[in-house]
Amino acid sequence: MSLTPGSKLGIYEIVAPLGAGGMGEVYRARDTKLGRDVAIKALPPQFAQDPDRLSRFEREAKLLASLTHPHIAGIFGLEDIDAHRYLVLEFVEGETLAQRLDHGTLSIDESLHICRQIASALESAHENGIAHRDLKPGNVMLTPAGDVKVLDFGLAKGGMGSGSSPSDISMSHSPTLTHQHTGAGVILGTAAYMSPEQARGRTVDKRTDIWSFGCVLYECLTGRQAFAGDTVSDLIARILEREPDWDALPSRTPQRIRDLLKRCLEKDARQRLRDIGDARIEIDNVIATKSSNPEAVAAAAAAHKSRTRVRTIAGALALVAVTAAATYFGAPRTGAPASLKPVRLEIPQMPGTHMADDGVESAVSPDGSMVAYSGMDSAGVVRIWLRPLESIVARVLPGTENATQPFWSPDSRYIGFFKGATSLMKVAVNGGAPENVTSIKGPRGGTWNRDGVILYAPFSEGPIYRVSANGGDGVAVTTLDSTESAHRYPVFLPDGSHFLYTALPPHDARYRIYMASLDGKEKKLVTDAAWSGAVYASGYLLYERDGVVVAQRFDPGSGRVSGEPTSLGDRVIGTGFSGAAGLSAANNGVLTYTTNPPFSTHLVWTDMQGRKISDVPMTPGKYIGLELSPDETQAVLESSPRIGKSDLWLADLERGVVTRLSYEDGENTNARWSPDGTRVAFTSGSIGGYEKIVVVNVNGGAQKTYLDNVQMYKNISGWTPDGKALVFGLQNPKTRWDIWILPLDGDAKPKVFLQTPYFEDRAKVSPDGRWILYRSNESGQYDIYVQSFPDGGKKYKVTTNGGNSANWARDGHQLYVDAAGAPETAVADVLPGPEFHLGPMKPFARGPEDAFDGALGRNNRLLVLVPSGALPAQSITIVQNWPALLGRK
Repeated sequence: MSLTPGSKLGIYEIVAPLGAGGMGEVYRARDTKLGRDVAIKALPPQFAQDPDRLSRFEREAKLLASLTHPHIAGIFGLEDIDAHRYLVLEFVEGETLAQRLDHGTLSIDESLHICRQIASALESAHENGIAHRDLKPGNVMLTPAGDVKVLDFGLAKGGMGSGSSPSDISMSHSPTLTHQHTGAGVILGTAAYMSPEQARGRTVDKRTDIWSFGCVLYECLTGRQAFAGDTVSDLIARILEREPDWDALPSRTPQRIRDLLKRCLEKDARQRLRDIGDARIEIDNVIATKSSNPEAVAAAAAAHKSRTRVRTIAGALALVAVTAAATYFGAPRTGAPASLKPVRLEIPQMPGTHMADDGVESAVSPDGSMVAYSGMDSAGVVRIWLRPLESIVARVLPGTENATQPFWSPDSRYIGFFKGATSLMKVAVNGGAPENVTSIKGPRGGTWNRDGVILYAPFSEGPIYRVSANGGDGVAVTTLDSTESAHRYPVFLPDGSHFLYTALPPHDARYRIYMASLDGKEKKLVTDAAWSGAVYASGYLLYERDGVVVAQRFDPGSGRVSGEPTSLGDRVIGTGFSGAAGLSAANNGVLTYTTNPPFSTHLVWTDMQGRKISDVPMTPGKYIGLELSPDETQAVLESSPRIGKSDLWLADLERGVVTRLSYEDGENTNARWSPDGTRVAFTSGSIGGYEKIVVVNVNGGAQKTYLDNVQMYKNISGWTPDGKALVFGLQNPKTRWDIWILPLDGDAKPKVFLQTPYFEDRAKVSPDGRWILYRSNESGQYDIYVQSFPDGGKKYKVTTNGGNSANWARDGHQLYVDAAGAPETAVADVLPGPEFHLGPMKPFARGPEDAFDGALGRNNRLLVLVPSGALPAQSITIVQNWPALLGRK
């Protein structure tokens, strides 16, 4: 069935045809309900009545649905519309590996990084009992983000079918071969990448994918196919009888990769490499070895620099759309001509590491040649990694354990960073031990000028300080007014005496960006419309707005912006309430930021140490938070489909059924169950507005709204034990966060419980109603306190070295505490008596390390949200010559 642009298939609007293959026609389409692009694969009508074709089509849908992996293109649905069947597939931008190889041979390092991801995808499929059976460069997509997506599992798992004659097959971009046979004699796959057993028409298993993988790796390294011929018969003869030309491999190919290739391309399947996971491990080991070899790094850098190019990609795939994209290798060290087009590359995380989640954790050097970022190694230690843009490997800076928020000296020779919550330090890029600069308590960003002055925010609440890069005591250079709660993330302007900083707002959801001077004589509001902190480069202010990077004209002399912010069209990682900019810019048109890859989660019951007890039978979704009902039969889940939007869902833990709970637009969050489990309270608000408190009966009935006219931020922390009132936080511009009680009956007039010049939040009343716990920073750091309730007359300090949160046991006989920096929750007995006394703190629960959120249930078990499959690897996006995105001439 041929479709035309503008035609509709249910909720899908056809945008353009993409191509056709033996198993159907493919179209780019728009999901009008969810506002996303998808690929529609339509089964041709002449095959609709063919049981064999139809069976393979349905099997492809089921196979794809069973695979969840960052390097496998996914499926959204199988639709029956107007008597026709369609696959709704993930839309992937980029170029195929076949198209990439048309431009020339890949470097060794590039080949290894691409094939490592292919191996990882196959490994996941094989672990699920699925063999691809048609792996080839045309079924591998390279996205603009530098990721690999393996496509087209339509031939997977022993499917049979009939199709077109092989007489028109091209050996380099041949369509799938399908010979009309039955039983084990069916030949499937693309001729140039067939295993010997596949070419003979024998039954195949996962080892045929290992052969095809070897063919792909060989082609990446040599630029030629491992086996080629003028006809299908010639090609199959070479596969069955001849060896690849091993001399065609580059001379610098590591011996371990040569050995791996020979094991993959062993003609006797019984002697072939047994597991594709072994290939991935071998490539990981070679990459790790090369990253510690300076000669290899230098050679890789030279190879990449010699092949610098911008490529425009177009084409069509049998499964997904290919849109225009560009790849850039190697950044020049001087300003790029404005006539150059903007180009992008991705810095993937090194094998065995995990990049920090907050975008502020990476920074490009002022000369645009290097990127520093915080990353966690395989031992769980966070360190600073340094990645020259002319290299494809990163190296760790010794002595930077527990380091965060790197920033650069203006000459690109040093990196400043914060060591935990105690020290501001610096380290030379070319080696040497880190040096202490000054002490801090809760860092929020730093910047360095050419006169050796460092500006930094030493506390999570407070002003900006200055200190000499040679060390000393810090001195405040900004002063908070009554409408501000914190100054953060300073950025020096080119003159070195003026700087930008971010002020956290008391009444508005957007941040205020100010320009100030080191002498304290100037303070000027630049903009109050930012969703993050800002950086300056090339005459523009760069910051996040509506979840994307925007640029706005800025005069650093007058401190004024002009014109409207212009989107650069790229999403950045969410920055939350910290005010982090999440991006950095160099002097030569290089922009960097960290993107937030999509993920899904599901519910699991575990023991206290994180060992799985059982899965909750539910469909995964992008859930980021949970609240367990008192009877443990239900949970409220919070999802966040996009920035500024969050929804609440009610999950039946026995049946796995998930239904919508919130219907308000904007952000619906802070869900809290009533003690009897019949109601849920939550806050609801929109970006730029204020939250209202909503109480809804989970069994049906009208919801009630409270405090919708109170223009201050609100945060629900719990209920009173009798279910008659809510405990919530209210942000006051003079007293910061305070603790209030909201009666739900009568006049529903809120009453203040605790109001001081400090932050008090996360309050919870004990089950017997005698005590209330909360967090406060009155001592200069956050600790947990307990006061008598409701009179508040007696006060006790629970933690002494910092506390993040605490909660009562269901019977009130124990207190659970998450202490600052502690890897696990601690528990202490609440001793009986008229006074509040705690027994000794003891380690209690660690939970799964990858959990997004969790709740404690009865019988020492935890309900946790964990990733569905492997979390997608994070990466840092590099945009070279970004001003060209604004149409500068």
